[in-house]
Amino acid sequence: MAEVTKYPVHKQAVEDFLKEFKYGDLVGHDWLEARFGMPSMSDSKALTVEQFRDRQFEWLANVEAFKAELLRDHQVCLQSVRGRGYRWVPPHEQTGVAMDELGRNVRKVFRSTGQKLRHLRITELTDEQRRDNLDQLAKFSALRGMTRKALT
Repeated sequence: MAEVTKYPVHKQAVEDFLKEFKYGDLVGHDWLEARFGMPSMSDSKALTVEQFRDRQFEWLANVEAFKAELLRDHQVCLQSVRGRGYRWVPPHEQTGVAMDELGRNVRKVFRSTGQKLRHLRITELTDEQRRDNLDQLAKFSALRGMTRKALT
């Protein structure tokens, strides 16, 4: 008798993950690639640029759906381990992991936004547009200051 698998593929991966892994375990990219029915990254050298891009979009969609379902439906938080896979975060670490991730994301957004507000062709703006830019820069600086205090 043929084995029944769930569709979309991330749903079966969630079920398999919950049976095979425990707190602190690392689920490797190879395990996920096998569950998603995708060629491994090591095989990607044989792909055209377009095929590789499509593979990356498919990978991202599957991984994000997998992580979201685990978190939402099973209270399982996965933490990325660069170049290796995802670690099942034990509950006592989850708050710290979430806040660390928030801090990294907030710093990244503030850095990008600050550069966009400061590095513009100010000479090409009208007086009113310059005033608006300065007002927005002041609001941005105040928000950044409040956020820094709140996150430390």
